[in-house]
Amino acid sequence: MHDLMTDFETVTPDLWMANEEAWKEKLLKLPNWFQIPLINSNASHNLPDGTLVRFRGMVQDMHNPEFYFEQFEVFNTVTNVTKSKSGKYRDTAHILENEKINYTENLRSSQRQTMVVVSMPGLNDWAQQLEDRQNHLKHLEQQPNTSKRLSNTGTKLKRSHDETEEDSDAMEVVEEVVTNKEPKISDTETNTGSVLSREHLLNFPLPDMPSKSCIVKIYDDSENVKLNEMIEIVGFLSVDPALSGEFQPEKDPLLDPETESEVETITHNPPPSLVPRLHAVYVKKLDHCNPLIQSFDQESVLKEANSAREHLLKALTELLLGDKLAAEYLICHLISCIYLRQETLSLGQFCLNLSNLPTQKYPNYAKQLYEIIKQFVTKSYYLPLTIENMNTLSLLPKKDYECNRLTSGVLQLSKDTHLVLDETKMEQGRLDATGVNNIAALGNMIMTQKVEYDFKYYKMDFESDVSVLILSEGKSLLPSDYHLPLRPEEASLKIFDAIVEAATYYLKEDIMNIIRKYLTSLKLVKYTISEDLQFVEDDFIEMRSKSDSDSPVTADDLHRLLVLARLVSLSRGLDTLNKECWDITKNMEAERLQRIKNRVAPTL
Repeated sequence: MHDLMTDFETVTPDLWMANEEAWKEKLLKLPNWFQIPLINSNASHNLPDGTLVRFRGMVQDMHNPEFYFEQFEVFNTVTNVTKSKSGKYRDTAHILENEKINYTENLRSSQRQTMVVVSMPGLNDWAQQLEDRQNHLKHLEQQPNTSKRLSNTGTKLKRSHDETEEDSDAMEVVEEVVTNKEPKISDTETNTGSVLSREHLLNFPLPDMPSKSCIVKIYDDSENVKLNEMIEIVGFLSVDPALSGEFQPEKDPLLDPETESEVETITHNPPPSLVPRLHAVYVKKLDHCNPLIQSFDQESVLKEANSAREHLLKALTELLLGDKLAAEYLICHLISCIYLRQETLSLGQFCLNLSNLPTQKYPNYAKQLYEIIKQFVTKSYYLPLTIENMNTLSLLPKKDYECNRLTSGVLQLSKDTHLVLDETKMEQGRLDATGVNNIAALGNMIMTQKVEYDFKYYKMDFESDVSVLILSEGKSLLPSDYHLPLRPEEASLKIFDAIVEAATYYLKEDIMNIIRKYLTSLKLVKYTISEDLQFVEDDFIEMRSKSDSDSPVTADDLHRLLVLARLVSLSRGLDTLNKECWDITKNMEAERLQRIKNRVAPTL
């Protein structure tokens, strides 16, 4: 049988363009894509320019469309032969010294959408390691292609004029086809390089987490990719060192007036060794990025849900110091997601505030709890709400007009990321204007599941779907959908360190993987509301009749109950609500509200 994979290892942009539909069909029929190198898990410097590769990540920024020569002619001054070439799926035209581009005839220009994609912000170590195991291609390391790349590209552009003269016979000239964008001279290379740091060029949302960045060029208008979406791109790699903004030839200001500043040029054209380019032939939108789930089957997910829930409930009850109710709420929180948006309402949001944490006995309890949670979920981020963090961190993305790009912020996250806010770390001090704005931004995201992007002259809301867990001593100063004071057992309090050790021992890799699949899969389940919900209606009427003016039962209370009931049902492997799950939900809420009513000042 013909090995399809070898086709993809040897395909070039020209071969692909000769029969695009057939290649795309072949690609979609591939049983798995693991053999197409994933540059999240394989160093791009081991791959030659023009290789078909993949990249998986979140759309972090979108640049203006870029013009390029889709079709142009090259004239050979020695042989007098004219040949037609295309600039599609590549950034540079590899032409020999005795060849010239004909700029007057048969020239067709087109445009492509350019965007910056960063690897998934907050992707946890277990998911990254698993992704690497599945996608790492060992044979790429055995023959680094650096020399191959250098011979193909315009690295000689960096040489001095004299050197070029001596070497002119052997030299291959790389002429940029992209564009009206020819960046500035390299005599400022040293000082600009020190101004524009690696961090500036990479521009990741979470500054203290390792990540990768890629400039993706999309040719198909129908892709309709949005900011912050999770995508996987298959495309041709472009890593020609000549693309770096630092090494572009000098322009004549009279013939070619400046359209962008030097800092913008270098920001938009970082060294390809740091930020490779990818010319997309196929873009796939992702529902999740859990490497354990290759395909989704609702029936088997629901069938296996109960046993996974038992494992998780057992572990969380121990970690929450014997508090089973808190463990139940935490499970619901971990499987929650926005399932419907109606005007200003985001249905399904479930911000949980666990208070009364035993911080006097265990000052790092919140961090220890997070360390276990991050073993379960695919993407998460721990943010201690210290005065310093609030006063110094950039939470909201901002438009930088000098560099003409969106500077990322901590709240620029892809859907289903778990944000854990540790309020127990808040100390005495004063919030400055930045701190007050950051607290307001967190509150706004929790309440509306939207993040406000700052475009300087105006603000714009972007939808988010981030699960927020607030860990605090007293009730949080931030809003939440469900506030639950912890009620630790005395016996568990005494041996918490041993509990953490035992939980780590109990949660072997196979149990962990069951829980990891469970938490992701339940977000993908289609949940339906049955016609017969008479029991809900009857109970709500009864609850309203029994309520008093001090604590009236409102439509918001019903909404809160229905959101919780949906998660109680899903967590038990049911895709619709029945009477039993409804009763469990009512009892959970009654006990939670009772705890809040009888809450005393923390003494732990």
